[in-house]
Amino acid sequence: MEGWKPEEKNRIAAKIGARLIRRRREAGWTIKQLAGECGLSPSFVSRLERGQTMPSIPSLQALAQALDVDLESFFAKDQERSYAISRKASRRKSYSLRGPKQQTIYQMELLADGVESPIMEPALVTIVTENKELETTTHGGQEFMYVVEGRIRITLGSRTYELEEGDAAYWDGALPHGAVNIGLCRARTLNVHMVPGRRTDTFQINKGFKPEKNGDG
Repeated sequence: MEGWKPEEKNRIAAKIGARLIRRRREAGWTIKQLAGECGLSPSFVSRLERGQTMPSIPSLQALAQALDVDLESFFAKDQERSYAISRKASRRKSYSLRGPKQQTIYQMELLADGVESPIMEPALVTIVTENKELETTTHGGQEFMYVVEGRIRITLGSRTYELEEGDAAYWDGALPHGAVNIGLCRARTLNVHMVPGRRTDTFQINKGFKPEKNGDG
C-alpha cells in the first residue's frame, strides 16, 4: 500500500469502509461485536468504516474471516448491487422535520439501504406527530402506503382520509400530502417511494437529528 498518492489512498479507504459497513450489517453485527470477534478496538473499526484510516492486511484478513467473505471482496471492481439484506437490529433510522419550528414528524427505517440505482425506496415509518395542522410536502415519482398498525389521517391534495391497520393508499408524489397520528399509540406504516432511475429522500430526512423523547434510533 506504500507509494499510493493521497487521493488514491483516500478513495481506497472509502471503498473498504463502505463495503465493511455493508458486510457487517448483512451479518447483523454491531461494530462492537465485530471488533471483539477480530481482536480489534471498536474505535478502530469505526474509523475504518468511515474511511478515515487504511487497514493493514492482517486486520483486513481478520475482518474478512469474521464476516465469512474473501479478502478480495474489499478491493474488487465496483459492480451494481442487485440485492439488499435488511436486519432489524442494524437498520439505519432517520428523522424527518417539517414546519417553521422543525418539528419531528416521522421516524424512518430504510429497508433497502445500499442498493444502487433503485426504482423503489421501501421504508418502515413511525408517525410521531399528532399535529393537526401538518405542513404537506411534494416530491417526484409515486408513493404507496400500507398501515401496519395504529390509525392515521392522511392528506392528499384538498382531501383527507382516516386510515387504520390494513388500509392502504397510493398517490402521485406531486400531490401535496402528509399524515398525522390519530390513535392512542404511534402509528406505523410501510411506505414505498418509486422514482425510476434515481434515489431521493421521501420525507425530507434530517439524518443528524435525534429528538430526546423519540431518540431510540
